[in-house]
Amino acid sequence: MNIHPAVADAIPQFDAVIIGPGSFYTSLMPIFLVRGMQKALTGVRGPVVLVANLLTEGRGMKGFTVADEVCRISAAIGRPVDVAIVNTSRPSHEALARYAAEHKEPLALGTLPPSCQAVEGAFWVRDMARHDRRRLAYAVWAVLAQWLLA
Repeated sequence: MNIHPAVADAIPQFDAVIIGPGSFYTSLMPIFLVRGMQKALTGVRGPVVLVANLLTEGRGMKGFTVADEVCRISAAIGRPVDVAIVNTSRPSHEALARYAAEHKEPLALGTLPPSCQAVEGAFWVRDMARHDRRRLAYAVWAVLAQWLLA
């Protein structure tokens, strides 16, 4: 599958690229497998920002970290991820136990590449694994302001 020509022309004009959150292997990574996507993304002058997932996704991702997400996405898009927005909070023990029964665990930071800035915050505020929209929006806007208005 090839990237649509209009999309290939538009992407290099973006001020920034924001990736995630989403199912890592079934929602995020397939986007970058489209022929021409890597070339289009390398033309973006602004930052690539990854909103890291809150949880791993089953047995195949045991021990997977934000750093792993960053490295795999960087390789797929042909340029480094500049910023990873990372959750630092945890839900109740009961919620964690429910997710553990599904072989899901909170995504640890790991060791990011030196070129990737971590922006940490308490984005998981309820017992369901969902980013707090307002906190995440503020974090994204802060990152964009730092990178694009400096």
